Amino acid sequence: MVMSKRNIIFILFILFGISGLFTYFQSLPSLLEKKPTLATGKILARPMEIDQFELIDQNNAAFNNKSLEGGWTVVFFGYTNCPDVCPTTIYKLAEIKNVIKEKLPSTDFNTVLVTLDPDRDSAQRLDEYIGYFDETMLGVTGTYENIQSFTSSLSVFYQRINKEEGYDFNHTASIFVFDKNGLLFATMSPANSISELTEDFYTILNNTSSDSL
Repeated sequence: MVMSKRNIIFILFILFGISGLFTYFQSLPSLLEKKPTLATGKILARPMEIDQFELIDQNNAAFNNKSLEGGWTVVFFGYTNCPDVCPTTIYKLAEIKNVIKEKLPSTDFNTVLVTLDPDRDSAQRLDEYIGYFDETMLGVTGTYENIQSFTSSLSVFYQRINKEEGYDFNHTASIFVFDKNGLLFATMSPANSISELTEDFYTILNNTSSDSL
């Protein structure tokens, strides 16, 4: 029996339709999974992999994608000459880390400041600066090109503003939360209070599988 061209097209249409439905139902559980709600930001629908980057910390050790793995890592972009949002945010993160280490001592919780001003923020300068807030925090720097590789992956905006004396930066003030696999898990706003941010970190840590903690 010779099948007509119309019948062949109809059968192929049915097969592709079945394949599409199978793929949809396979992904349905993850689509229907309800993510916890954050007061200060949002959890991504699916953790996001970011592009490769290579920087150094205040100890001149490599800081790259692998450095984000193994525990929860909170990243903030700023600079040591920042007059307001940067020191305020770093102080908040230091306080939050202390509370989490006390309440959830088994949780590996790390904080990182990535400078947007490598000309002034050497490894030594970063070490001195963050030491005022949290000696366990990492200060990260690198070339402008390498820093931009990291910021571009996260859509971080920053712009140098020249002044009569020196310069400042306009920049994104978000907090970026990475899971133990080095994937971007959530974003948060540091404009909120320490208690609000802490509650949201509890929400993140308590609503993920035990192997993520």
